[in-house]
Amino acid sequence: MSSLSETERHLLGLHKVVVIVLPLSLILLVLGWIFGLVSSLACSPKLLAASASYFLLCGLFTLSGVSIYIKYSNQAMEEFQWIVSPENLFFVHVSFGWSLHLAWLSYSLEVATGLLLLVAARITQIKGHYDSGVTIAML
Repeated sequence: MSSLSETERHLLGLHKVVVIVLPLSLILLVLGWIFGLVSSLACSPKLLAASASYFLLCGLFTLSGVSIYIKYSNQAMEEFQWIVSPENLFFVHVSFGWSLHLAWLSYSLEVATGLLLLVAARITQIKGHYDSGVTIAML
């Protein structure tokens, strides 16, 4: 490790962060699904709002992981350009492909889920006030 340059140590650090953050984001998502299901079955506005906040936080976590991944990839390519001759770089094609598309899809769905859970919490809250008002009126 001491024989590595500062740039190489930085790249290794970014790689470690990416390897930890993105799988952790997936684990947090699975826990969010469970929490969202329980809060939906309970029809509790507070639990639904908490689930919504959790999903929005997961979306932020995923966005951070994707941003770090893009930064890591760009810096790795810059370092690679120092090592490889310019004529050999002609044969190198870099693209993020399906993994980046799925990460953006995941982020979008996390935000959409969070917003829909917020709407569900509000509807449940309004319905609860309406139902309690009807109960009081009937007594």
